[in-house]
Amino acid sequence: MTSPRTRADAYYLAAEWHDKQAVGCDEMAKDEPRLPADIRARAAENATHHRGSAAGLRLAATTLLRAAL
Repeated sequence: MTSPRTRADAYYLAAEWHDKQAVGCDEMAKDEPRLPADIRARAAENATHHRGSAAGLRLAATTLLRAAL
């Protein structure tokens, strides 16, 4: 079984990945000349999803670390 610190580190790593995905989605959402409105809207929704996932993973990691104190 993995230690709480190892699992928390993995959660933080996954949160960073979601942050990067959110940035890419935000860029697509603002790319009006090249992308149609429906694609831009989906990209904006995906950015919201990725930011929420990152926040949830950070919360889970923090909860694990606090419980291990």
